[in-house]
Amino acid sequence: MSEEKMNEERLDENIVEVKEETTEETMAEESQEGKAAEPVDIEKKIAELEDRYLRKLAEFDNYRKRMARDLIEARNQVRCSTIEDFLTVYDTFSMGLAAIKTATDMATIQEGMEMVWAEFQRVLEGFDVKEIESVGKPFDANFHEAVSQEASDTVEEGSVIRQWKAGFTIGDKLLRPAVVVVSSGPAVEEESKAEEPSEG
Repeated sequence: MSEEKMNEERLDENIVEVKEETTEETMAEESQEGKAAEPVDIEKKIAELEDRYLRKLAEFDNYRKRMARDLIEARNQVRCSTIEDFLTVYDTFSMGLAAIKTATDMATIQEGMEMVWAEFQRVLEGFDVKEIESVGKPFDANFHEAVSQEASDTVEEGSVIRQWKAGFTIGDKLLRPAVVVVSSGPAVEEESKAEEPSEG
């Protein structure tokens, strides 16, 4: 093999070695650059997520405050609507009181009270409020609250003799139970045994 040929082969080998070294150095540099850039990207991502979280938190807080305001407003509207309906009862009652001052007989007073009662019933019906029928009805723990029991010859045992406080339902829900007295049935008379006279 000629010396020129050998020199060419050595040159080719050197070129290959230089290329390999250059490639390794380039890859190492790129790797270092990637590692250096990676924390910057993560920090940026964290900052973006934190900003997004704070924005959502602020939006939720505003939503919560808005819902609280809307709830208060809705309650106030219900109160106003309810009181407005009962103001007619107030007006009727005021007229009844004024009529009592000039009334000369009980019939006029009774008529005024009946007007107030009728107006009050009308308002309650508008709210779907109904009075629970109690007197003479069987005691029902779902609608009645018994305060005592009394013997009765006319009212069946377990039924309501009289009512102390009216009960009401609103729709299909119990608003207030009726406070009642329940019959324990006819009074049981103790049979007195006649004492036999002692023979002396």
